[in-house]
Amino acid sequence: MMFLLVAFTFLGIALGVFTGLIPGLHVNTVAVSILSMGALKLADPYAIAALVIAMAITHTVFDFVPSIVLGMPEPGTALSVLPGHRLLMEGRGVEAIYLTALGGVVSVLLSVILLPVLIIVIPTFYQNIQTHIHWLLLIVAFAIILSEAGTRKAHAFVCFMLAGALGFLVLNTFILPSHLLFFPLFTGLFGLPTLLISLNNKTSMPKQDLGFPKIKKRLALMGTAKALFSGMLVGTLPGVGASQATVLTKQITRKDDHREFLISMGGINTIVALFSLVSLFTISRPRSGAAVVVQQVLAGFGTNELFMLAAIALMSTGISALLLMKTTKKLVYSLQRVNYSALTIGIMIFLLAVTIIFTGPVGVTVLFTATSIGLLAPLFGVKRSNLMGALMLPLIIFYAQI
Repeated sequence: MMFLLVAFTFLGIALGVFTGLIPGLHVNTVAVSILSMGALKLADPYAIAALVIAMAITHTVFDFVPSIVLGMPEPGTALSVLPGHRLLMEGRGVEAIYLTALGGVVSVLLSVILLPVLIIVIPTFYQNIQTHIHWLLLIVAFAIILSEAGTRKAHAFVCFMLAGALGFLVLNTFILPSHLLFFPLFTGLFGLPTLLISLNNKTSMPKQDLGFPKIKKRLALMGTAKALFSGMLVGTLPGVGASQATVLTKQITRKDDHREFLISMGGINTIVALFSLVSLFTISRPRSGAAVVVQQVLAGFGTNELFMLAAIALMSTGISALLLMKTTKKLVYSLQRVNYSALTIGIMIFLLAVTIIFTGPVGVTVLFTATSIGLLAPLFGVKRSNLMGALMLPLIIFYAQI
């Protein structure tokens, strides 16, 4: 039994590396596909659960690579594009990826240690906040907009509302499942504008520092603390994603440190899978695709199952972080020897091709519309976090109706 669990955990890690590095291929899609192929008839349910959790955790560690290095974000990594790309242009691309991996490792480690406490805290947290989340998000939205200087407040409001209107349309379309349209939506809002501006400015990738930086303990702990709080939001409340939780936490703390921000994002993105398992155990509500699959494959989900999968999550985080560190230097070293303008054009063509293949004309329309809105933020000189209205506004409307 133990050998089977370990074998399927390593298989899940391998699949997570693949899904994390391929833009547009979401781990939930692979998890549901595994379930639909009748995997339960071929393997032990606990082994399938181990595979899915290992894959989900590893995916979140590796999916920062395409968002930071290539500007290809998913909803959970969208806000990492700007600070990550900025560090890349300063020759610190390896550091940016390292920070997200560090956040994931430390956050999962602390979450596993605090698991007995979380089992008690999360049900109370859920009961007290679920009916007030729209007010909380509304306050955050106003805080983001009002943080702009002078007349830029009006520009920020325009960006927030336009992105929010587009997000509302995407989430309520019946032509395609909304999760398929997240890729063109966030690629358009955050990815393509960054690439277009780099191309217009004829930016070239500077020589990269391939060494790993020394991070102060306080920086890591502060970033992790934000990740733990945000993880509770993501793991317990339906519809709240890593990006909204990150914006919320950033506005509460009012600290603008790119390194701490990337640590927080890495932590939030990784511990969501673990927190969704805790939510499944405590309030019987899975908050991720991986947790949904676990709920379906296991006949019961008790304390033993929770701690077993938590241990697998911890092991998967450590192994995937080591793999990431081994491959990041080689990837960044290879990229800095390539013509960056040609690479940028190639990436944009690839993004368009992926959008056409997976979402067709609807996705292309979303992509071009989102790109137009995404370009407004840098043109107006306002923070790109205003573009998170694409998820925050629909969520405010959703919770206001409950």
